[in-house]
Amino acid sequence: MNAPQQLPRTSDVQQDALDHIMRTARASTTQTRRLRWIASRAEAALQGRPYIAAEHDQPKMANEAALQTKNHQLRLANTRMRVALAQIAGGSMGILDRDFELAQIAQAALDAEREVRA
Repeated sequence: MNAPQQLPRTSDVQQDALDHIMRTARASTTQTRRLRWIASRAEAALQGRPYIAAEHDQPKMANEAALQTKNHQLRLANTRMRVALAQIAGGSMGILDRDFELAQIAQAALDAEREVRA
C-alpha cells in the first residue's frame, strides 16, 4: 500500500515561491526598476524583514495625467497613420508601379482595422 504523501508546509511553499520570484527577476535580460524592486522585496521577505518602502528602489507609478497624455499621443499617431494609409490606398504616391502594391497593403490594413472594430 502506498503511504499518504505528505504535503510541504505552506511556509515552505511560500519561501520557495519568493526565492523563485527573486531569482527570475534578477535573471531577466532586461533589468528595469520594477524588476529590481521585485527582487529586492522578495529578498527582504525571505530574510524575514518587514516591508519598509524606503529600503527599496520604488518602481515608477504612472499617474493619471501621464496616462492621459500618452493616450492622447497614441491617438494622434494612430490618426496620422490612418490618414497616410488612406492616401496610399487612394494611390496618391505618384509612382504607378508601386502605387498598386502599396494600395493593396494599405487596404488590407484598413480592412483588418475595420474588422477589429466591428
